[in-house]
Amino acid sequence: MELDYLAQHLVELKNEYLSELHSHNHIREFIPVANHQNLFDKCLLEKLHIFFKYNKIYYKQQGLTLSNIPCISYEGDVNQFWVSSQKYETIYQPFLPTWGLSALVLILVAKDLGFENIIDIGSGDGRLIFCGSILGLYSIGVEIDKDLCDLQNKISLSSNVKYKVINCDSNSIDYSQFKLENTIIFISALPDSGEILSYGMLNHLKKYKAKLHNVGITLMGSHAYRRYSRDKSMWGWGKFIHDSGLKILKCLSLPSSWTLDEKKETPYLFTLFKC
Repeated sequence: MELDYLAQHLVELKNEYLSELHSHNHIREFIPVANHQNLFDKCLLEKLHIFFKYNKIYYKQQGLTLSNIPCISYEGDVNQFWVSSQKYETIYQPFLPTWGLSALVLILVAKDLGFENIIDIGSGDGRLIFCGSILGLYSIGVEIDKDLCDLQNKISLSSNVKYKVINCDSNSIDYSQFKLENTIIFISALPDSGEILSYGMLNHLKKYKAKLHNVGITLMGSHAYRRYSRDKSMWGWGKFIHDSGLKILKCLSLPSSWTLDEKKETPYLFTLFKC
């Protein structure tokens, strides 16, 4: 199925989901039942359900039907990880997940663009690298919060989905350990709060300029800006894209936990280092 249509249909299902499910839990999302839909590969959906089954963030599930598609709604709480994030410097964005189905679409796009490896900076509970692994990409997550790294490793062990988790500050990691060629790097942070992460990573990557063949960065943009935001171009990333020498390959808007009550979704920008 064409990926732009898939993303658009997911947004439509999300809007229906919010009108059908009335919940006080801010962390909530749905996954279609694998054998009763034709949007996503059934095997991938079965594995995504396993991710939620072993993810201790989610403690409640219930069935519902969206556009005649039987689904399971998962609800949870990330307060313990918000508290945990206070151990670290305030420049780091506290964990708040994108949706599981959105993560799956993002990796499908990355694979469609020809990338073979992913590195997720600020990998949270590991949903992007989980999806990367089940789609056959070599997947690495970099996460500063040890509690979230432990959660990623427990999900990997329980689900038998393999990926690499590095408990480290992304601004001090040695990028020479990575195979950078044909790699897409996800910056799991919104503009402003993600700026320090992004420029820190860029300073490291400049050391390996010869290895940046078919290397891209996916950025989470925003349609809303703070009053004193430094950059209001290209969904908040215009200056970084210019400074990095990146070109935009694709932009998709997808549901995330922080856009549940907003009319516009989160724009994800797929970019590539210019040769």
